[in-house]
Amino acid sequence: MALLGADVEALRNLGTRLTAGSNDIQNQKNQLNNQLDGVDWRGPDADRFRDEWRSNHLPALERVARALEEAGQQANRNAQQQTEASQG
Repeated sequence: MALLGADVEALRNLGTRLTAGSNDIQNQKNQLNNQLDGVDWRGPDADRFRDEWRSNHLPALERVARALEEAGQQANRNAQQQTEASQG
């Protein structure tokens, strides 16, 4: 009979790394946004670039950060469930 389960420590480490990745992306997104806001750049090219950044790239980074955060939380929940199942 095969045993099912997980290495709880590895799952917790994964959860930590996923959450850290989410935080890193959020920080980079904020830094890039601040840099873009601080650039003295005017004209139609600047307007198009900023529109593209705000309508496509910024939301994409936010989605990735949110997905990593949720995956980190799920890994931590799974680690907790594995711990509880092993003790029960």
